[in-house]
Amino acid sequence: MTAGRSPLGGATPPQPLYDGRRVLAPLALSIIALAAPASATAQALWRGLEAGASPDEVRRAHPDAAAPIAVATLADGETDDLVTHGIFWGDRLMEVRFFFREGKLASVQLTPAGGLPADSAANLQLARGAADDVSAQYGAPYECGDKSFADVSLFECKWISQPIVVRLWYEDAAGQSPTLRIAFRKAGDVAYDF
Repeated sequence: MTAGRSPLGGATPPQPLYDGRRVLAPLALSIIALAAPASATAQALWRGLEAGASPDEVRRAHPDAAAPIAVATLADGETDDLVTHGIFWGDRLMEVRFFFREGKLASVQLTPAGGLPADSAANLQLARGAADDVSAQYGAPYECGDKSFADVSLFECKWISQPIVVRLWYEDAAGQSPTLRIAFRKAGDVAYDF
């Protein structure tokens, strides 16, 4: 044992040269930390694909996924590095775009392959039916409804089903280029505000 001087000037009590608790306690904590499951567990984003999946993992799950003819970039820098046209939503063939941020899957977006006809009433019905399908899987929407005005048809729904957020929207301005999109992304993704 050794005795020393306290920083305040007094003598310190004798200390053993080796205190096993000082070594074993951190070692035990390290072992527990390694054995415990990770707190940031994978989150299924869409059809078993996990948020953060690599392009190779997406290709394994969807072998027909390939690079798009032209890459789209979202406002936060996500790019649709892979696309497939082999997925059906009900009886409609869908184009599926897999958006990545820093090489990790961040969002999956579905649109009808080949676009939509210039029939607002039929397209609104399609959007409502798709919303019913999403609700059957994710529960009641957080917000949903027809927000059409003047010559603009707009139907939009949002679901928050931890850990996933789903957004469906249909837009049609006076019969010009009607679009329907369904987007799946991880809840709490600060790069994308619903």
